Amino acid sequence: MTDRYSTFYSEYKNRLFSYLLYKSGDYEVARDIMQESFTRHLQHYGNDAVISPALLFTIARNALVDHHRYRERFQLSENIVPQTEASDERTLLGKEQSARVNKALDALPKKDRELLALAVGGVPYKEIGLVFEISEANVKVRVHRIRTRLRQMLKNEVE
Repeated sequence: MTDRYSTFYSEYKNRLFSYLLYKSGDYEVARDIMQESFTRHLQHYGNDAVISPALLFTIARNALVDHHRYRERFQLSENIVPQTEASDERTLLGKEQSARVNKALDALPKKDRELLALAVGGVPYKEIGLVFEISEANVKVRVHRIRTRLRQMLKNEVE
């Protein structure tokens, strides 16, 4: 692995993991797919000519889709360990706010959720544009509109 690729890995590993964790909701799945994505990217495109975050995120997104298809096909159930409720009022309020935000996010179209997840994850707009095959300006406009729509949805829920 070249020094350039090591730098690329160091710069994007946390962003990719955050994106995958958001999309999957499972720490282990996100970690495994992140590792697999970097491995595939390095094996197929790791030469110095093609070190592209957009390509890496596309590989990761496709690997996550494959993972979900596999789970659905074989109807694998997750072993969910029940979490204990903390009596701390702040924790409860934080969970309620998270639930509200997640509900609002779920109401968005899938493509908008993915676009927003990448933007919030710190991926540059130019790279997001490459992933979705749209211009950087279009990414900026869409992210702004999605955020505005989320704010409005959350405001309407409170009223």
